[in-house]
Amino acid sequence: MKICDQCRAVIFQENAPCPRCTEEKRLALEALVPQPAQPKWLKIAKWLLIGLVVTVLAAVAAITWLLNSLGPMPSFG
Repeated sequence: MKICDQCRAVIFQENAPCPRCTEEKRLALEALVPQPAQPKWLKIAKWLLIGLVVTVLAAVAAITWLLNSLGPMPSFG
């Protein structure tokens, strides 16, 4: 059993690396590596699709409201 010189953690095996320091080094390395960003065109396509769906729903609601406000349709039969 030994004590780590850097973080003062107890290490139960003599030749084993300190698990706390190893984890800190891994996290520091991950922080330096940039994460892959989502493509810009994918974000634009998503918002265009959302805009199109909202527009279609608004048009359907407007047409439904217009036809309902005209009253019953006369029959020609």
